Amino acid sequence: MKGDPKIIAVFNEVLKAELTAINQYFLHSEMCANWGYYRLAGVIRKESIEEMTHAEKCMERILYLEGTPNMSDYFKINIGGNVLDQLNNDLQLEYDAVKRLNKGITLCG
Repeated sequence: MKGDPKIIAVFNEVLKAELTAINQYFLHSEMCANWGYYRLAGVIRKESIEEMTHAEKCMERILYLEGTPNMSDYFKINIGGNVLDQLNNDLQLEYDAVKRLNKGITLCG
């Protein structure tokens, strides 16, 4: 099914954000483990893995629309130097995701 290039572009932007989140969360998980916060590290690691499933769904949809998933583009990864900064940076990724998804919904509507 040939998709609208604007919709494919939105999906690629969402994919870009998901790939960024995977890496940011994974790094934060490893940093927390290094600091001895093992339970928190496990929770953040699970979040990283969940982002992988989101990325997979984006890729599937892009391919369905006969587009090409861009797997090499990322937003800036914001590394927190302490747990509070990490959580705030990760929360900002989620807020940005909502805005991005709403933009896509508007475009499709």
